Amino acid sequence: MQISDEGLRLIVSFEGKLKKLDDGRYIAYRCPANVWTIFAGCTEGVTEGMICTEAEGEAMFRKELAKHEAAVQRMVTVDINQNEADALISFSYNCGIGALQNSTILKRLNKGDRAGAAQAFSMWNKAGGKVLPGLVSRRSREAALFLKPSAAPDAPWMPQRVEPSREPLSRKIVATATTVGATGATYVSTAGIPPPPDLLKTTAVNVGAWKGL
Repeated sequence: MQISDEGLRLIVSFEGKLKKLDDGRYIAYRCPANVWTIFAGCTEGVTEGMICTEAEGEAMFRKELAKHEAAVQRMVTVDINQNEADALISFSYNCGIGALQNSTILKRLNKGDRAGAAQAFSMWNKAGGKVLPGLVSRRSREAALFLKPSAAPDAPWMPQRVEPSREPLSRKIVATATTVGATGATYVSTAGIPPPPDLLKTTAVNVGAWKGL
């Protein structure tokens, strides 16, 4: 399964496109984990002083992403939707294929524990032995995407036409009508359901008297 546009936006929003020179090209830089990186988090074959154009950076980005897409497809043994795949690809791209393979995220997911898998994203929030706010935020976004429904339901949430039930009322419910005052207003008292409060009865009387005027 290939990553979607939403997944791409998530990755780029955290990786950024760094570092951009005045002429529009990009030069390699060291990430917080001290790894030479270029463009949108690309690391394969990147060395100090390396420069690439926008098109070259995009090609590198897509080439690396393809490996993580394939890794997710190979390692996950249960059916997953697009959002779950996007979140896993983003995680793998950031942390590495080996990290995904040994992660609690993958182990729980393959056991069918999706909620537990989503919670496990938060475990991966350190670089260089330090918790980084950027990683905390990214893992939170990935977990939220992982749990997000992939599509709206086929049927509307609420039907546009509602029909009464044809089943008889339970014999346990015995309704009795009580007349309120002289107005003829009534309320129903059912077994297990308390009658309306006195305020409601008084209101019914007052409304009836007002209508009589």
